[in-house]
Amino acid sequence: MFVKPLLAAAIVMSAPFAHAAEGQAQAVPATTLNGKAAFVKPVTLRGKLGDGDIQVSLRTKEQMEDGVEGEYFYFGRSQNILLAGEIDGEYLFMEESENGTDVSGQWDGKLADNTISGEWQSADGKIKKPFTLRVVRTEEKAKQKSASNGKTAMPSRQ
Repeated sequence: MFVKPLLAAAIVMSAPFAHAAEGQAQAVPATTLNGKAAFVKPVTLRGKLGDGDIQVSLRTKEQMEDGVEGEYFYFGRSQNILLAGEIDGEYLFMEESENGTDVSGQWDGKLADNTISGEWQSADGKIKKPFTLRVVRTEEKAKQKSASNGKTAMPSRQ
């Protein structure tokens, strides 16, 4: 299923940003994700898509009732992948686009506390991967930024 208006809005709102070195930050409880209202302010989440470490940024669209939009990237890769979708209660559905035009995958997930988890699948449905994302606290993001002199840094795994 392809929803052009969702991706068109995401393309207009997306902007490139610097990517961190490969690794995964410790995600800590920051907020309870409760429907669209959780994304009125931009939210950064980190976690796994299959075996890959990713960072996702989500925010409501200009008209909150129109859903959410954002982008994600894999650590160690420079490409931003656009996201646009809808939240219905505790359920999230998003489509992604690698090239800004065509749907390259779909996300079906559930919001619970500070986590979004569910299943990602390729546009043709042939590849399916689980995903789990946790909200990253604003204070932790600020510490990482100041520790790296303005560059986003990821704490090492221990």
